Amino acid sequence: MKNLFKYMGIAAILFGGFYYTEKMSNIVINNSSLVNEINKSSSDYNVEAVSAVITKDYIIPGLNGYAVNVLKSYNNMRYLDTFNSYYLEYDKIVPEVSLENNKDKIIKYGNESKRSVSLIIKDNIDVLNYSVKQNLSITRLIDSKTFDSNNRYEQINNDYLEYNKVETMLNNNNVNQNICYVDNNIKDICLKNKKYLVEASLILNNYNLASVKDKIRSGYIIYINDNVNLTNFKLLLNEINYHDLKIINLSELISEENKIVNNK
Repeated sequence: MKNLFKYMGIAAILFGGFYYTEKMSNIVINNSSLVNEINKSSSDYNVEAVSAVITKDYIIPGLNGYAVNVLKSYNNMRYLDTFNSYYLEYDKIVPEVSLENNKDKIIKYGNESKRSVSLIIKDNIDVLNYSVKQNLSITRLIDSKTFDSNNRYEQINNDYLEYNKVETMLNNNNVNQNICYVDNNIKDICLKNKKYLVEASLILNNYNLASVKDKIRSGYIIYINDNVNLTNFKLLLNEINYHDLKIINLSELISEENKIVNNK
């Protein structure tokens, strides 16, 4: 019994010591001028989340927000004993209305604040080869025969006959973006597999270049028909450049990730 009381006493002392140490650490941290400076500056670096916009069957993806994690930021800077925004750490804030919770909705436009567009092709080999040569971030709809194991461009499963086979190919190469380009043949498969559903904002063919050029906006998803010749494709690229828009992969355009605070 004596030993029991002895051990209980030791445990109480240890627990009290830990509690006291933690409390003192919190007091020191909370009274640190560096912590105060991080707290004051955090409002300049915090980024509010932007909710996705839903209109009937369609959704425009939102953007994640970020809030400065004061304790982690302090731990990064305490040895410097000075504030430096490079060492700020952030907690991600998910939008109240998010794409992740609405995968049954169709994405026709990406978030316009990204100042970007995405180009989708299927079997237009001239456009594909030119895009690869120019290092354009183009997205291709593939089947089991057109899968490219060299991963020279982003690939989206569009094979409704051998869907599972193509899924395995993409997964084995760690390049599955879980995106579905919606058409009547594949939509049900994609809904079942909880893919991101995507539809083109604009479709370019060899007869509507002037019309498409007039409509290009940030966030647009532009499908390039198989019959589009290289001359018209280059004219489209010139128009995109004129609007000062970047061409990015479809997965990046529809993502709710926000790189505004990625200063590292």
